[in-house]
Amino acid sequence: MGLVDDESQELTVHDQLDLFGLDACVQAVLGNETLASADRRRALRRIEAASRVMCEVSPDEVAFLHAGLCQTGLPHSRPSTNWEPWQRSNGRFHLIVEPGTLVNQSGKAAHVGVPYGPKARLIFMFINTEGVKSKNVLLGRSMSAWMRRLGLHVSGGDNGTIRPFKEQTLRLGRARFSFQFEAEGGGIGVSDVQLADKLHLWVTDESAPWLEEVELTEKFRDHLREHAVPLCDHAVAYLSDSCLKLDFYAWAAWRLPRLQRPLRLNWQQLAATFSCSDEPKRLAERLRKVIPEVRTVYRDMRVEFTRGGLILFPSKPPVPKTLVQVQHQLITDKCSDRS
Repeated sequence: MGLVDDESQELTVHDQLDLFGLDACVQAVLGNETLASADRRRALRRIEAASRVMCEVSPDEVAFLHAGLCQTGLPHSRPSTNWEPWQRSNGRFHLIVEPGTLVNQSGKAAHVGVPYGPKARLIFMFINTEGVKSKNVLLGRSMSAWMRRLGLHVSGGDNGTIRPFKEQTLRLGRARFSFQFEAEGGGIGVSDVQLADKLHLWVTDESAPWLEEVELTEKFRDHLREHAVPLCDHAVAYLSDSCLKLDFYAWAAWRLPRLQRPLRLNWQQLAATFSCSDEPKRLAERLRKVIPEVRTVYRDMRVEFTRGGLILFPSKPPVPKTLVQVQHQLITDKCSDRS
């Protein structure tokens, strides 16, 4: 027995875990002498991720992301300027992210830029998840402690992981989001949302400030609670190294449970959805690698490749509705206790 990497083969990693159990699957990988060390580590990580999402998820392991950021994502890489807004569309839905300003070390107001990359997505998910529970989202005085809480590697210095996280928290905290919807009969609805009313900045020895606390606006919280999409913490952690993996997972979690019948999308539509500048052939190649990884942590995801694009099928959500209802009741009870 060996871990199956090709989704076209008979047994998926979930099937093997069901049939043989976690220990046997792990031993099969460890005993496979043909695997290189890097491949063995990837296989073991994949088994662990699949096993964790197959187990019963607790309410504390449910994350949330605003549906607007599930439909179309933030930039994958640093925008060319700090002052230009970011715009992406998915059908009749349009997302516009405007960068905010902050007084710099020279004492002048300057745009901090639009948030981008995997770190911005993780931070936004964290803020959304905490924002469902409370208006005040504490990031903690220690950036290192917060990053470890997210399960991320912590390192300082110019090339470390702390500095880019600081940058993305500031970009997110100052950003303004505009959600625009075109009605079928004509007209357009616009909802402009500022993420935070107040930001508490903490200046460290590294000179760059980072957010200690975010006080979310009531408008954003109301919008979030109405449009929050439940995700699994373990899935987010497994996919955290890639914008496209995170975006596809969030998009599938939002899109597939809403379908009533199969839907075909071509590569041009998919490129617009995932903020990609890739040619269709290149996007198809990337998605052939990404989709099996996402399916590892979203077992019920039903997506098939077809000539010129993908076919989507109605699927169960990655987080059971009953679990979301339980968590909602727990949050409601906690809010009642505070009042």
